[in-house]
Amino acid sequence: MKNSIKIAGLALLTFAFTSCLKDEIALDPDKSTNVIEFKNPSDFISPQGSKYALYTQAFELAPEKDYPITVSYSGAQVAPTDITVNIGIDTAAVTQYNAEQDEHFDVIPAALYTLPATVVIPKGQRTATLNIKIKSDKFDFSKHYVLPVQIKSASSGIISGNFGTILLGLNGKNKFDGNYTVTATAPMVDNTSALLTGFYPLDANLETTGPLSVVMFSITNGTGNGHPIKSANATTGVIGNSSYGSFAPVFTMDDSGKVLSVTNFYGQPASNGRSARLNPSGVNKFTINADGSKTMEVSYVLQQTGPVDRTFFYEKWTFKGAR
Repeated sequence: MKNSIKIAGLALLTFAFTSCLKDEIALDPDKSTNVIEFKNPSDFISPQGSKYALYTQAFELAPEKDYPITVSYSGAQVAPTDITVNIGIDTAAVTQYNAEQDEHFDVIPAALYTLPATVVIPKGQRTATLNIKIKSDKFDFSKHYVLPVQIKSASSGIISGNFGTILLGLNGKNKFDGNYTVTATAPMVDNTSALLTGFYPLDANLETTGPLSVVMFSITNGTGNGHPIKSANATTGVIGNSSYGSFAPVFTMDDSGKVLSVTNFYGQPASNGRSARLNPSGVNKFTINADGSKTMEVSYVLQQTGPVDRTFFYEKWTFKGAR
């Protein structure tokens, strides 16, 4: 699945301006007509060409987690009376988004959430909270879940044409998930070329792929699901930024934190012949301390077709915070 594009600054302002025009709201707030709509619940994502906005949220794995969403009576006035807003699911919105963006999101099964049928914006108020219950411990991590929530009707008022439906992208987070600083405990060694060296320190995430597994997502160098490296020019000696394509380590632990295996996110092997294996000589342990600090010391190997051990990594991952 291609990376989503987060729209901010001018782009977001432009989208908001377009929203106002489509809903025929005057730009003067003292003269604007109120509409009933969803407020942005999290990161705003609206790729060009999409009718619906997509928001993403990751949840720690638990039998039930709250996901509060705000329903707004937006405009110049407060609610003139209690407004009952009827809530439903719009699966067609996911189908449309997938077609517009060439994506493959899955409508989350009804058994994995509880959605209130109504919410009331009280008289004299502007907002109400719709509290969705998410059963994240039952997520299938091979799926990319979206919950398409729709304002189906309201006892009074106009429903927004732009934000009357929102798509909520739902991800799970296990106890290893987070944002980390990655340093080398020994130099990276590429046995095919001395010109390729380690790129450290790295700013990278460990993102949940299963109850006890996480994949590397590098923020440094904009690499994403790949592993950054430094590449020196053999003639000039100038060192540039590069990465191993179609290679991202997936770390699988047992419940105590022992690293059991390292595999390649893109396949064992990927289409370019690359796979990964654990180097058993490493510490290979994920430690979670009572104060909430977390570290992982791990050694692993990039293998080429053969398989042949090509590159040895020796890393320490130090938790910075939730992603």
